[in-house]
Amino acid sequence: MTNTELIAITINNALPRVKTGTLRTWGAWFGRPYDNCHAIVQAKAENGLLTIEFNEGETLQVWEPTTATIDLNTFRIADAQRVRWEWFYYGRPKILANRYFQDFHARGAATEIETNVDWYQPRFEIDRTLPAAELL
Repeated sequence: MTNTELIAITINNALPRVKTGTLRTWGAWFGRPYDNCHAIVQAKAENGLLTIEFNEGETLQVWEPTTATIDLNTFRIADAQRVRWEWFYYGRPKILANRYFQDFHARGAATEIETNVDWYQPRFEIDRTLPAAELL
């Protein structure tokens, strides 16, 4: 069994008693700190890709995740090769035109970030010593 599969099983076995909160990727908050509360509904693993689905249609994809701590008080994935967060613009219809993403690629010590956010210029403060993905 791969580490990715083990993390997916751990998440699914713990549901619904899994930490909820605001997403942070390598120190970069999604929105303002503690402004959102995301709840996991399921996880799956395939070929090194961990896909986690949330209650508002959001998706967190984590490629080659390393160690994870998953329980009622903690949701933390220590490191990964890549982390992608997708969501529908809140308050608008859940259609493809309102689907946005933030995509973080670990490239050695650097992190490349892509996004299709078009209503402001996001600023990402990355700290690769922090977890690749966590809910706070």
